[in-house]
Amino acid sequence: MAIARYAFAVQIFAHLMNKRAPSLYKPTELNPLLQIFLCSIVITRVTNASAKNGDVTMLSLNFCQDAILGRLHDLTASYTARSLTSLPTFDRYLAASLLQKAIRRDEFELAWQASSFLLENFPDYFWRRVPIIALEDIGLGDLDVTMMAIMVGTNAELRVRLGGCTTVANAIIHAMAAATKDRSSDDLYDVVSRCHILRESRIALFEAAETEEMPRHSPPVGGVLHTANLMSVRAGFVGDLPSAGINKKVWADAINRAASDGTQERLIETSLLGLQKTGSILAPMLFAAGECDREIGPATDDIFLDSPPRTVLPIWVLGQHTRVGLEGFRKYVGMSQKIRDFLVEFADGSVSRPRVVGALIFRMDCGQLRHRRASLAASGLKTYATSLGWGIPDLAVPQALSIIREEFDLVNECRSQALTEYFK
Repeated sequence: MAIARYAFAVQIFAHLMNKRAPSLYKPTELNPLLQIFLCSIVITRVTNASAKNGDVTMLSLNFCQDAILGRLHDLTASYTARSLTSLPTFDRYLAASLLQKAIRRDEFELAWQASSFLLENFPDYFWRRVPIIALEDIGLGDLDVTMMAIMVGTNAELRVRLGGCTTVANAIIHAMAAATKDRSSDDLYDVVSRCHILRESRIALFEAAETEEMPRHSPPVGGVLHTANLMSVRAGFVGDLPSAGINKKVWADAINRAASDGTQERLIETSLLGLQKTGSILAPMLFAAGECDREIGPATDDIFLDSPPRTVLPIWVLGQHTRVGLEGFRKYVGMSQKIRDFLVEFADGSVSRPRVVGALIFRMDCGQLRHRRASLAASGLKTYATSLGWGIPDLAVPQALSIIREEFDLVNECRSQALTEYFK
């Protein structure tokens, strides 16, 4: 009976895809990895709900936080205060990009250079970034390190008690760089916020809730995408999902109601603490991803593409959120006839052409990780997220990536030129 329900759910998903755009979403034409992912999100364990009462402003359980506080004391005690590294003048966004991407690649010395600049010039901004980087790039890979980053990044008094800002920054950045990484929370947010099929599903869930057809306290069934969708509806979002400035109380309620008897307390506490302290949508997405993906696999390194010799910084620092990165991508669009022709045909004008290229480059090298947590569900989310177009149709993404791979030496040359010019 259970297998029949799972098969029926897969058929419904395939029907929705085919109904939305028959020529684009034929189930028989789905990428094999995506087929595996769709099956994995449907065939999930069904459990009875166990409501966990509490408010986001006063967590009902803090056993994990007490243990993590002890680990923080031990960790910081093992570090002596390290002097800040002197650097050329950055803007803070380039420094933040260096910090985050160096953590992704376990490049501690580069991460410390960025930390030094930010601590000296924008200390408040540095400490705000630390928890967000942890929620975005470490997450389920190491919930202890994620919780540590949230705690020290949002509590100035705690940093003083642990030995001061420089010592704590040195310890937490080192721990974050060495940690097992997982981007499921960010990938899940990307998919839920951008996939039109999931938007239609939220509308259907909302309409069912309005007519009392959806049990309001039922546990989520149907995999990580359905769980995230159901939590979003319970939090009052049917359309676009904002990344910040969300109502902490309603999202905390959505987390508590989605928790089951088998949910890790560490996952609940980390998600609620992240929500309480940062107000980021990544916190409830972390919970949804962890609730539906409990397998533990060995960490693996992503395949890193060739990069030219370092100018002042490695070029994989440059993404679509820095003006230096955008300048490099602007140069590339100007020099490549192939990508220019592609953008003329497919770009919809919702974002600039350099940002379209930047989003594609992110998939290829800016978002690559060392020590990535191996998981079928996490890999499926990554595949799904990277198949969605930003400023171009989803089905045009493979063609764009093919062009960029073919011309990656030119992309690197343009980024190197942009960096060289910036530091002149």
